[in-house]
Amino acid sequence: MARFCWAFAITIFAVAPSLQAQTVKKTYPPRPKLPRDHEYQRVLIKHMSTLTEKDFAHGVTMPLPTKIAASDDPEYQYRNHLFTLMQQPLVGTKRGVPAINAPPGLFVLSAIETPKGVLKPPVWPETLIPFVQWKYPGNLYHDSRALKLRAFVTAAVMMMMLDANFDDYPELGRTDWYSYQLVYFGLPYPGFKDILPAEVRQAYAAGLKRAGERVLGWGAKWEEPHSDLAAPFGLLCVARVIDDPAFSKTVEAFARKLYTDPNFFDPAGYWTFRGGIDLPFQGHANYFAVMTGLMSDWTFVKDALERAYRLRAHVILPEPDGKLSGPSHFNARVSGPASIDQWSWNRTRDVAAAMLTDEAAHIVPLPSANDLRDAPSKRAQQFNGQIAENPVRVGNGSKEAAYVFTKNHEIVSHPWERRIWSTFNFPASVNPAVEFYRPGTYARRLQLEKKKSPMVKSPFERGETFVRAFDNDFLVCRQPGYAAILHTGPVGFQDGNPRMHQFPGPMGLSGGQLSAYWTPKTGAVLLGQRGGMAHQKSFDVIDAWRTWPNHSVSGVTAGGIFFTSARIREPAARFEIAGDLAKVRVSGTVPPAIVGQAKSIKGKYDYARSFQIDSNGVSVETTLQGAGSEKIAELYETLPVYLRDAATQPKAKPTMIDFQVGDKWQPATDRFAAVQAVRLTRFDGAVLITFDRVRRAKLSAADWSDTFLSRGTARNVLVDLMETNDGPTELTGTKKVRYRITPLTQ
Repeated sequence: MARFCWAFAITIFAVAPSLQAQTVKKTYPPRPKLPRDHEYQRVLIKHMSTLTEKDFAHGVTMPLPTKIAASDDPEYQYRNHLFTLMQQPLVGTKRGVPAINAPPGLFVLSAIETPKGVLKPPVWPETLIPFVQWKYPGNLYHDSRALKLRAFVTAAVMMMMLDANFDDYPELGRTDWYSYQLVYFGLPYPGFKDILPAEVRQAYAAGLKRAGERVLGWGAKWEEPHSDLAAPFGLLCVARVIDDPAFSKTVEAFARKLYTDPNFFDPAGYWTFRGGIDLPFQGHANYFAVMTGLMSDWTFVKDALERAYRLRAHVILPEPDGKLSGPSHFNARVSGPASIDQWSWNRTRDVAAAMLTDEAAHIVPLPSANDLRDAPSKRAQQFNGQIAENPVRVGNGSKEAAYVFTKNHEIVSHPWERRIWSTFNFPASVNPAVEFYRPGTYARRLQLEKKKSPMVKSPFERGETFVRAFDNDFLVCRQPGYAAILHTGPVGFQDGNPRMHQFPGPMGLSGGQLSAYWTPKTGAVLLGQRGGMAHQKSFDVIDAWRTWPNHSVSGVTAGGIFFTSARIREPAARFEIAGDLAKVRVSGTVPPAIVGQAKSIKGKYDYARSFQIDSNGVSVETTLQGAGSEKIAELYETLPVYLRDAATQPKAKPTMIDFQVGDKWQPATDRFAAVQAVRLTRFDGAVLITFDRVRRAKLSAADWSDTFLSRGTARNVLVDLMETNDGPTELTGTKKVRYRITPLTQ
């Protein structure tokens, strides 16, 4: 739930200012009547006018029995176990709407059309239908005609009102904001169509087609890719209802572009975020991609998911204490590693992904026999808990607003309004692992376990050595005593497009660098991280650049202008891989300024870094070459030492950093010393960084902490590249540093 809260907050931050800018320009008066501008609307409304309160009365007055024996089929039990992992679908609770307890009178046409505007009944149709279809002997609402009609009426109201809204205000249309609306009234249709007359089915399909064609006409905006990826899924919900081959073909072409065009999906295994990568937001994209893959037979979706989950597996590092870590410095938007990506929903998304690719199998644990046996009754208890709460939100501000619970007869409908997420703070409204469950999933996962398939473990724990390239963006190696991750791909950028939100900080920090160095005994000891940013605030504060934990060359002029290789947007990268050996070179020109800076450097400085990977360690050579008229006050090669995650590892001892000065080891400090080597001790192991000659080095003045999403902490080793004893000097010629990183075996 905590993970969801930050994910939802990010989504709201991302859209709220733009939405506000649109809505303040004009007011949108409420409609007292449902629209009757199109034939399908008139047919739907005519049918709704024939329905009475009695049609919406389900007659159930007791809780669901929870002690009824259900099927002992493992597949049935496993699917129900997956049902327990996610609160969705919601049919009540303070975060839902009282779909079950709502008075039947709220659903008749005369209660929906009012002088104050059209009222939407308190139902989320796409969540109510999975509950109605839930095959559990104690489900007293199974196949309930009354609840199906509640879903139909509410979905019809939502579909017609949204259609009329965009008829009246076409300038408000955006694929990324309103594609999921297709899910609200498209996904539940197969669950209630059996109680509709033929002419009503045809009218409903016509309305769906209009909605689908409108989304296709808007096209993908790609301001935040995870939002646009809702469109193929929503369009599939429409396509399976209307059975129109031409429409289906158009939808497939639209989706194919989002899943195969490098401008949208990078072959390395991620959907691009302003030209870069963002692993936590990638999880949000994965959620929609998984549902699209399970709902379609499009092989290009499965291929993209295989790539995405393969990359994900190779950037998550297991810690000796069972926790997880991973790099985040390259993220375009937020902090945190891939292990805390958005919308995993207690792994239900990843279980669904494992139905499509074994690349997700290692993050899908098998439940115990007791968990399987008790799953149906547990889900019944969860539904009972939801139904027991009738929420009404009161208050006007975030501090004053609160949830109160009302009696059944006090439940009311609320005016329909155009919303990005109609289900409020649960835009993820169905459980994909249950909704699209593929028969045989449990048996297949069990077979992988019995065969001791390597796919049930992290790539770093499979007992294999490898060097793997992910297009030209990542190189990951696992050697007998260590592992390393290099990021050599692009970072995001802001092009000033007025259609896009302009973020306050840098959209990723990389330029080509060592993202992580890991050993089985130490876990991650070098790890690139970043602070990230909310919609209007950057947590990567430029004044604190010396503490930014990423493997870059960074400095400041005598005039206080900061510059860094980490903002080289598209470094040139060259890989040479021969078995378990590799040579990598990255290069580029340091940009004159970064987002958030008013001034720019004047000189032109070319950055290059080479890596040599072998079975014993990683050798690094960094150069900065060029000239400029400004004097450079500080210039460092930064080695980001990972300390721990303060939230998940509060009792773990932070990494101990020692310098070899002369022939003695001493604790590192923030004062310069003549350093031959650096020793990093963490958990039960250590790593040695040996320079080719004595270097002037120190620690950054303070620890760095992620205060946004994770609680990762770090301390930088700063290696002086100017070597002028702190006297500002113009940079001429080439500054160079060489060192080797190896596990310490003694």
